[in-house]
Amino acid sequence: MIALVLCAGLGTRFRPATLTTPKPLLPLGGKPALFRLLDHLLSEGVDRFVLNAHHLAGKLREAIGDGYSGCPVSWSFEDPILGTSGAIRRATASGLLPDPSFLVVNGDLFTTLPLGRLLRARQDPGIVSALAVLPNPKPEADMPLWADAGRRLIAVGGTKPEPAAAGPWLFTGIQSAKRALVDRLPPGYSELSKDVLVPSAKARDGAFALVPFETPRDGLWFDLGTPERRAEAERTLVS
Repeated sequence: MIALVLCAGLGTRFRPATLTTPKPLLPLGGKPALFRLLDHLLSEGVDRFVLNAHHLAGKLREAIGDGYSGCPVSWSFEDPILGTSGAIRRATASGLLPDPSFLVVNGDLFTTLPLGRLLRARQDPGIVSALAVLPNPKPEADMPLWADAGRRLIAVGGTKPEPAAAGPWLFTGIQSAKRALVDRLPPGYSELSKDVLVPSAKARDGAFALVPFETPRDGLWFDLGTPERRAEAERTLVS
């Protein structure tokens, strides 16, 4: 199983540290956060990695190399940066994602969530990608996703679109995708939410499955995108 791990962010919220250190290499519990993420993905069956890189790409590659814990690592360098879905198109066009299915994981998170349920959801023939989601306690701050009774995406953002809608859900930055997803990605810079999920929800085409998890029952998950959220993850690791 191959995983594309998105590591190209600038890390502006963590300056000045990220002026010299790529954000994925900032420590979490005394170990680079990216190493913790790769370790978990290995434990879930990943046997090949693709990492995209932009900011301080040379330092990131120096730290990881072309292999991690015996697992091959390929690199997709971006200049300019291509966004969360543009990165998928670029890696695919470069021949780095040759399999009929693959994982895509944000590089700025910490998780111990099991992935089996996500992988099974992707097997539905009408699905192009299964998104791991959590209950969204702050939909006014974090983009909410809404699903129908079959857990298919029907709305992105806003308030509950219809009485029977399930949500709000929070996208974890973990998805299990098929190659059919690439056909939906516009060329150049593009973002998953605005450029891919919103059109699918408006069309009600049922292409995206939402797979709910709960923390801490199913495992841990932390967005490490802000200093405050990273500090919360640190407190959990040392408690």
